[in-house]
Amino acid sequence: MLSCLRQSLAWKLGRLCALLITLSACGGGGSEPSVPANIALNSTSLSFTAVGETQQLFATVTDRNGNRVDATVTWSSSNPEIASVTSAGLVTSQASGSTEVTATAGSASSTAQVAVTQTPAQLQRLSGEGGTAVAGQSVTPPPAVLVQDANNHPVAGVPVTFAVLSGNGRVTGEIAVTDNSGIAQVGSWQLGSKGSNTLSATAAGSGITGNPATFTATGTSSFNIVVQFVGTATQSQRAAFAEAQNRWESLIVGDLTDVALNVAADECAPGLPAVNQMIDDLLILVSVEPIDGPGEVLGSAGPCFVRTSNDLTVLGGMTLDTDDLEAIEAEGLLTPVIIHEMGHVIGFGSLWGFQGLLADASLPPNNGTDPHFTGAEAIAAFNEIGGASYGGNKVPVENSGGEGLADGHWRESVFTSELMTGLIGAAQNPLSVVSVASFADQGYTVNRIGADPFSLSLALRATIGRPQRELRNDLLRVPIRRVDGAGRVVRQSK
Repeated sequence: MLSCLRQSLAWKLGRLCALLITLSACGGGGSEPSVPANIALNSTSLSFTAVGETQQLFATVTDRNGNRVDATVTWSSSNPEIASVTSAGLVTSQASGSTEVTATAGSASSTAQVAVTQTPAQLQRLSGEGGTAVAGQSVTPPPAVLVQDANNHPVAGVPVTFAVLSGNGRVTGEIAVTDNSGIAQVGSWQLGSKGSNTLSATAAGSGITGNPATFTATGTSSFNIVVQFVGTATQSQRAAFAEAQNRWESLIVGDLTDVALNVAADECAPGLPAVNQMIDDLLILVSVEPIDGPGEVLGSAGPCFVRTSNDLTVLGGMTLDTDDLEAIEAEGLLTPVIIHEMGHVIGFGSLWGFQGLLADASLPPNNGTDPHFTGAEAIAAFNEIGGASYGGNKVPVENSGGEGLADGHWRESVFTSELMTGLIGAAQNPLSVVSVASFADQGYTVNRIGADPFSLSLALRATIGRPQRELRNDLLRVPIRRVDGAGRVVRQSK
């Protein structure tokens, strides 16, 4: 009996100890709170493409058994200047770069990597639109653009390329990188022509609103050419003369002294009318008439009266054969031919001997073998385009073709496709910086920027197989008279 009582008591004591152990594990009989052991984020990597964008992070806190724990979460950013975070986990991009956003609850934490990479979304003109400058000079202020992201915040470090669209201009610093304000500015924009010039600015990347941005500027010139037609000329012929006039006014930009000229009919050249007017800066009388039938002499052009102060043309004449103009126009050569002939009126080839700029002339009475233009400006330009290693005298002038071709044009065998040689072809006929520089040697103020791209080696390849027309006898052969400001003849050439 006693033994049974002892066994019952031992069993009850064991059960009591087990119960005490269980209660101890549970907090002594109460409910102990769960301890945060892990934090899971809805995203561990955030990416932004614009400043001011927001993304929401959520945190789920669990204990070591994976049970969800209702705990307070604290949010922080390792670099709030890149991305900030609110107490509720809302992340806002502040600037390009990378940072970490951390969620903490007790001893548990979790981190999300944040990358802010501003993407250009819009490009707009900032300054430099609608500028004005003398052709050859720079627009002030230089064009500048603003690059922004989708939230209108400036984007730094974006390459912007500036390129001339029209006007034969030139830019320096054509690739500019946006600064911290999102601004990129071209180094300089030199206008190439009188009238409209355009420039584009293109930001790197695609899908950018307003990309490219376009700037317009107006080139001016103080050199004024007046063309006066004698008789009739077609609308297309008049348009070609207007284009040629604008081309030369873009390349020669300095003003010349006005001259009060009183000239009788036929005194400039046979068939040209009387002139009694104040001339600023050049008057060209143009006659479009039959001369000698198709395929022969296209026409002639040159100065009649020059200033005593600088031997630059006041009055000149151009006579073109109607029998040839239709074919010339059909070949697409009307405008380049008129530009060429107008150059003779201004003084190319026609005033070289008069001004002492032609050496070793090939025509009688000199009968030289290597005629060349001696102006320093033209020689320097000739060296720049590939003529530095040329073995003959510089700048080589045509030494064949007889009167009207020799001594008045660049040498075809050297310059090939250049506009001011004695042959003109159906392909491009660039007006080189050598031609422009030669007018500076004659005394004009010129715009070298407006010259066409040209190099001696490329020109040679460009002429292979192209049909050509010879502009023979195109120099007007009349006495050249020097006149003072009052129009009085002071001297006359033979």
